[in-house]
Formats: sequence, C-alpha cells, structure tokens
Amino acid sequence: MTKKILISPNEMRKPGIINISPIPINQYQKTLKEELDAKEGITPEVALRIYRDMVYIREFETMLDKIKKLGSYEGIEYQHAGPAHLSIGQEGAAVGECVFLRVYDHIFGSHRSHGEIIAKGLRAIRDLAGNSLVEIMRNYWESRILNVVENHEPDFTPLVIGSNKGKPILKTTEEEELGIDFLLYGLLAEIFGRENGFNKGMGGSMHAFFTPFGVYPANAIVGGSADIATGSALYKKIKKMKGITIANIGDASIACGPVWEAMMFATMGQYNTLWEDEDKGGLPIVFNFVDNFYGMGGQPIGETAGFERLARVGAGLNPENMHAEVVDGNNPLAVADAYRRKIPILESGKGPVLLDVICYRQSGHSPSDQSSYREHTEIELWKQQDPILEFGEKLKSVGLATDTDLESIRAHVLKKIKKACKLATNLEISPRMKLTQFSGLANIMFSNNIEEELPGLEKPTDVLLPYEENPRLKKIEKKSKVWTG
Repeated sequence: MTKKILISPNEMRKPGIINISPIPINQYQKTLKEELDAKEGITPEVALRIYRDMVYIREFETMLDKIKKLGSYEGIEYQHAGPAHLSIGQEGAAVGECVFLRVYDHIFGSHRSHGEIIAKGLRAIRDLAGNSLVEIMRNYWESRILNVVENHEPDFTPLVIGSNKGKPILKTTEEEELGIDFLLYGLLAEIFGRENGFNKGMGGSMHAFFTPFGVYPANAIVGGSADIATGSALYKKIKKMKGITIANIGDASIACGPVWEAMMFATMGQYNTLWEDEDKGGLPIVFNFVDNFYGMGGQPIGETAGFERLARVGAGLNPENMHAEVVDGNNPLAVADAYRRKIPILESGKGPVLLDVICYRQSGHSPSDQSSYREHTEIELWKQQDPILEFGEKLKSVGLATDTDLESIRAHVLKKIKKACKLATNLEISPRMKLTQFSGLANIMFSNNIEEELPGLEKPTDVLLPYEENPRLKKIEKKSKVWTG
C-alpha cells in the first residue's frame, strides 16, 4: 500500500460548511408484544431467557457484595480480600448486548465485567449445547472445572417455565445446566484466586476471560479494553474471520487517551481509500460505552465533560458519526435492537460503531464506596426503574410469565449461585493459586525457555523491496558496518 492521496489546496481552501447528521437518542419504543409479533428474533423463549440472564447477573453480584461486606452469603462464610467492582443495576445493558451475538463474536470487558462475562457466557452455552459444549468443557484446563461441578452436588435439573398449548415456553437441558454450573464456578473460582478458575486464578476479578465462549479479557485500566478490542477487530478484518468485536468501556473512559487512540485508529480513512478493493471497509467493532453517568466519583455529563450526550463524540471522528446513538440500557430489548441493526452494518464493512448505552449502577464504585458523591434520592429513583423489575412486568403483561414463574426462575438461579459459591470457597475442592518459581504463573510464561536466537529469522520475510535493490539499506550498512544481511 502506497500513499496516493493528493491534497489539493484548491479543494482544502474552499469555503463551506460541515453538515452533521442527527444522532438518535432512545428511539426504540416497541412494546414486548410488538417485538413478539414482529418475529425478528425476540421469541417467547428468548424473552424469558433475557429475564433469567439478568437475574443470574444480579444474584451473582449480590453474592459478591455480601461476601465483601458481611463475610457470608446464604450461610457460606468467606473473607475475600480482592476487588469486586459491581454492576448491580446495569443488567439490562449486559444481557441486551448479547441477545443477537454469536459464539464467534468477541467481547472485551469493562472495568466491572462480571455481568458481561455471564451474559455472553450464557448466550454461548445456549448455542453450544447439543453441539461442542461438552467437548469444550472436557478439554479445558485438564477438565478440572468440569470435574468439580460434575462430581460435587451434581444437580442439572432443567429449568421449565411457562406454558403454551401444553408445552413449556422455556425448557433448558441437563447439558445446558451443566454448562451454567461450569460458567459460574469457573468465573467465581477465578475471582477468588483459585487454581480451578478459568485462568488458574491469575486473572482475578478484573482480568477474567474464557475465549471458547467469545469472552476475552476484561481490564482493570479504565478504558483499557478499547485498544485491545481494536486490535482484535483488525485481526478479524485482515484474516477475513466471522463475527464482530465489542469494546465494553465506561463513560468516564472517554477522557482517556487510549480510548481516543483506539477510536482514531478504528476510523482511519485509509480503510476505504488506500486498501485493496477486496480488503476495503471499516473495522467490525462496537465501542460500547456502558454509560452509568459516573467515573469513580465525577460525572462526565455536566461536570467533567461538555458533550451532554456521549454519543456526540462520534461526529468528530468520521462523516457517519460512527453510526452513533444513545440507547436505553435499562431496557434489554432496546439494546438488543441496536445490535440487531448494527451487526449488518459492521459485517458490510461500514464500521466502526459507537453506542452510548445508558444505565445506572445501584451499587457503589466498589463495596467500600458509600456513594457520598451522589444523592440518595437519585439512587432510589433509579431503583424504582430497576431493569429486572421492569422486564418482569413486561413478561406478565403479555402472558409469558406469572409471579410464580418469575419466583421459580429466581429460586433456580439462587440454587446455582449457592452451589458455585460453596465450591469456590472450599479449600479442598478449590485450592488457592500457588505462586512459586515452579508453579502458577511460571508454568505458562513463555520466558521460561532460553532462546539462542530469535525464532523465525531463517524464514523469508515479506518486504516491499528486496535488500539487494534497496539503496537506503546499503547506505546504512556502509555507514554502520554492522549489517548482517
């Protein structure tokens, strides 16, 4: 690829106006009944799964909150010294994001990523069950995670909810329930620094991942996932791989240099001007800003930023505004609809996309945070519009579930979370990660072996101009006398 874009002074000096197209704000207004009638992917079963998945996230993080603050959960006592940045209240944003994702779509987590991991994991389990799910679990980490959940308190009773002409609306399988135990235990063991965790306990709460489910590392650095996800999207594009990449990052991360660096890289004009025809097109990435209105304490809107709506920044990066819009993250159907519309845009080479997904963390920045930087009245107002309660009412309004059905889902979830917590806190079943010269991190570090020379030097490399024909390199060789050829 060579530079061949002429910058004409006659064009650049012309008077004119930059026209910026409108950026939609909370335009999704469909009811659940309208979604069901439209038959565009939201089926009765999917609707019930959305509720179930939000409850899984809420109960998992409620468990962590109680462990951190009280040292116990449902009679299980445990002291956890590690971090627990929770997303209680943001469940609609996480679950809605994953409704239309495929296993091969990659998500990179935000600063508070437990909900994102669980949402994507549950979505992947649904697709993999009956296919390669058991094989994935059996082949991962010497079957340690699978062996624990299979052999300790094994209970894989399917979840059966609702009735339509005598048939259940939602009925899981034993394999899917086994997969859910695998997900919850593998994640929690990782958070608690146990050897049986997804990443042998070395990732902990803020760097957990499980790539077979399309869950890639979260990041403790604010906005840190933006650059890494952009690299993933570039790799997908160059390798012509299926799927999209999602960078989940908080709204306050918009002030961080790496986030701007990532968005600038993702919107480079050369993708559409200089790349060869078969490679033309933007990166398949969504910059998914989980907009809960706060950084650690400051408020971007009205205080530390002047954009009023974060989606506005898309207008500064390319003529398409990065297809930016503000989405109501309290409503998982609104987020699902956004992805239903944006995925084809990305797969047709018209990315990247910026989504400003508004939601609210009812919990503090961490369990030790007393939320002194915000009014108690504000928190209560958002709790009254809790995404799980709102969606439960929608299910009842269209006859998909009764109060008894919703309670059955909550009871089922509680049983699964208790099992994961009990197993992950048991030192005999889940030994702590050991860090010595010969164990833990040392076993998987590439630096354990001494290389006599850099690998790959014996192989021919791709160059634009061979050494023999490159006068510049010959000149350098003559001056330095160190060129080895």
